[in-house]
Amino acid sequence: MSNTDFNSSFGQNVRSTSIFDMEALPANVYCEAFSGKAQPRRHWQPILSALNAKNIADLKQHHEKARHMRHEDGSTINPFDNSTERTTSWALDMIPLPIAEGEWTVIEQGVMQRAQLLEKVLADTYGPQSLLKNGSLPAELVFANPNFLHSCHGIQPSGNRFLTFYAVDLYRGFDGHFRVLRDYASSPAGLGYALENRIVMSRVFSKLYHKTQIRRLAPFFQTFHSALIQRASLRKKDPGIVLFSPGPDSRIYYEHALLSRYLGYPLVEGQDLTVRNGKVFLKKLAGLEPVEAIFRHIPDLSSDPFALRRETANGVAGLIQVCREQNIDIVNPIGSGFVETPILKTFLPQLCQQLLNADLLLENHPAWWCGNSDGLNHAMARLQELTVGSAMETSAVIDQSADVRAEIQTNPSEYMVSAPVTPSSVPAWDIEGARHCYNVVRVFACATEHGFSVMPGGLAITAGDVETLTKGSPEQQQSKDIWVLSDKPIEPFSMLDGFHTITEFKRSNDLPSRVADNLLWLGRYLERAEGIIRLLRAVYLRLSGEDRLDEIPELPFLLNILRTKNIIPKIFAAERGTPFYKELMHYLHDALYRKDQPESVVFILRRVQETARRVRDRLSADSSRALNRLEEFADNPFSDPLELLDKTLFILSAFSGLAMESMTRGLGWRFMDMGRRIERALNQAVLLRIGLPEVCSNIRNTLQALLEASDSLMTYRARYKSTFQLAPVLDLLLADESNPKSLAFQFSQLVNHVKHLPSQGERRFSCAEERIALEMLTTVRLLNLTEIECGDKAPQDAVLTAFLTSMAALLEKFALEISGHYLSRVPATRHYAIISDEPAV
Repeated sequence: MSNTDFNSSFGQNVRSTSIFDMEALPANVYCEAFSGKAQPRRHWQPILSALNAKNIADLKQHHEKARHMRHEDGSTINPFDNSTERTTSWALDMIPLPIAEGEWTVIEQGVMQRAQLLEKVLADTYGPQSLLKNGSLPAELVFANPNFLHSCHGIQPSGNRFLTFYAVDLYRGFDGHFRVLRDYASSPAGLGYALENRIVMSRVFSKLYHKTQIRRLAPFFQTFHSALIQRASLRKKDPGIVLFSPGPDSRIYYEHALLSRYLGYPLVEGQDLTVRNGKVFLKKLAGLEPVEAIFRHIPDLSSDPFALRRETANGVAGLIQVCREQNIDIVNPIGSGFVETPILKTFLPQLCQQLLNADLLLENHPAWWCGNSDGLNHAMARLQELTVGSAMETSAVIDQSADVRAEIQTNPSEYMVSAPVTPSSVPAWDIEGARHCYNVVRVFACATEHGFSVMPGGLAITAGDVETLTKGSPEQQQSKDIWVLSDKPIEPFSMLDGFHTITEFKRSNDLPSRVADNLLWLGRYLERAEGIIRLLRAVYLRLSGEDRLDEIPELPFLLNILRTKNIIPKIFAAERGTPFYKELMHYLHDALYRKDQPESVVFILRRVQETARRVRDRLSADSSRALNRLEEFADNPFSDPLELLDKTLFILSAFSGLAMESMTRGLGWRFMDMGRRIERALNQAVLLRIGLPEVCSNIRNTLQALLEASDSLMTYRARYKSTFQLAPVLDLLLADESNPKSLAFQFSQLVNHVKHLPSQGERRFSCAEERIALEMLTTVRLLNLTEIECGDKAPQDAVLTAFLTSMAALLEKFALEISGHYLSRVPATRHYAIISDEPAV
């Protein structure tokens, strides 16, 4: 069915009043959807008909469905550039932006020509510099430009491609023509969010999407990958490709993780890579693995702290020298950010005639450089009507309150002026209903063997005012999926076909040391959160009953555990009754929600989410969705504590089940499970060491509370009915290797894990972590618990206390040995910064 036929069929039985009739169109602005009041453009009719066929409640439901899907996927923007802060959901407008095939052809040809032109400019600027010598480019544009990297001059990139990935922001003026607002080449952003938008929209409006002939995005990613493989294969038949990210501190880290998973490139950070003998290697547990290609998502100036003399932890020292020796293919080559220089585009019409012998197909947004007489005179004559900006730096902020005219006349080459931007308007939908927004279209292109290929779609960025659209941050804007319509049937395409050629079967995989470190600590934080939640739930269960505080015999036992673990303060008010109850409830509330308290639930859950974000590309979609729901904990400070703790424990249990059933038994699973075993064993040792002196004061209640906090009450009752005695309880919690909560079980699992960790060649003797794990397991197996009973103080208590203390010390030593042996390539792991906050055991 063609788009025209579909419009006719879909428009039947549609109410005559459009949901946008109530909204006045902005004056002197091109409207994408309407050619006049209530006169929809032809390519918009299927979408507007589909929207008008639904009532307002249905549209709000679709809007909420799209929001929920993004939340479940973890689609976020981090406006704080800090992974510990709460992220903001990626804003997607559920109304797409359709572009007719004829209009898209104009855009596509213009973008391909512009990319070709900019690549020639880059090749000359970092090569012979003929344009500089013949005066086509002024000297200031190169030598006074922070985007020009002198360290990269003379480097010949792979395949002689100086621009391999390019993005451009376009807007449509009132005359209906598209104009270029900004070019991106250093590390263009938005490709992953465009992919996320398409995934969400194809599910929210699945019927409309599949009946409309919309060009797919997947072929572009296939083209991108094939071209990268072709260039990288010049050095190696099966090249190693990685996606280089600044890490979770990046505000668009979600995009990096999504692209990594979609393209199949390992997600790495600067600390994962090293340069040896003029080549780049990925640091893995089993050793160094060569890297032949890098999909770079860090700025030019952060790429190589050694060559660029920059204090940054994101780059790789020596990377530029590797490029100079032509041992790596980088998308984009370092230094390509030169084409982002704001004033460069004013020279492109002339350069296009000179280099391509053609007119520039896509006009630039009107701008003038004050560094020449014509531009300076124009700026001085119409300064009040124009916008003043930096000629060299896009991010530079001009102080409009100062005497700008005098500043321009003093240093004219540093300034440019541009006409006000008047972008087109598009229909938009938010929680309040229909409205019109201004929009800019971001289009992506990649280099191929025969030129450039443009992605048939992209990212439409919208905002309620022009200032927010052109200068605002992403969290202040919304986005749309761009639907490029086709007059021909769309052939099915799958990324699974021919994306990677499998040459051999693999039953395991290695992983970077940083990833292993984060997975280890993810396991520890998950187990720590579960342990604290079970303790607090046991207390809240008892406080929610009808008994007074002094009628709950096991309450002092539980509170003492909380105090010793620094979950609540160690000193309570001396009064009993209501004042004590209020004070206790205050401390318990802090134990749940106090964000600056390291042992609070919300603090530990934040650590779980932060660490999970660092290994987002290693977790399944279902596992990520489960952990994303932990954000709801901090949003409910006034809800019922028991209900909230139960819900959170359910989420943690769901993640544990997914990890157990869906993760292959590779190194990733082993390190995360080792973290859980270490933390669970430490928690169990602390519980028993603290509870042992008090357990006999009220044996039935305290033993029941201890079993409840250890999640072993059901197992004990199944074996011993309702009889609570010390020796069977200790046997279940310490020596029973069939109980997944016992110390013996944790030690047994640790012994098994260390046997499967990678080793450098054959060893004559076992390593330190193997000896420690075996020592812990042997000691607990030899522990004699048959003669322990309440009423006899002594040597048994002392022996057990010494045993538990030694086990805790050995566990800490084991964790340090694992980190020292396998994770030493990770500099000063951030997780050990909180060890000093842990209680002594």
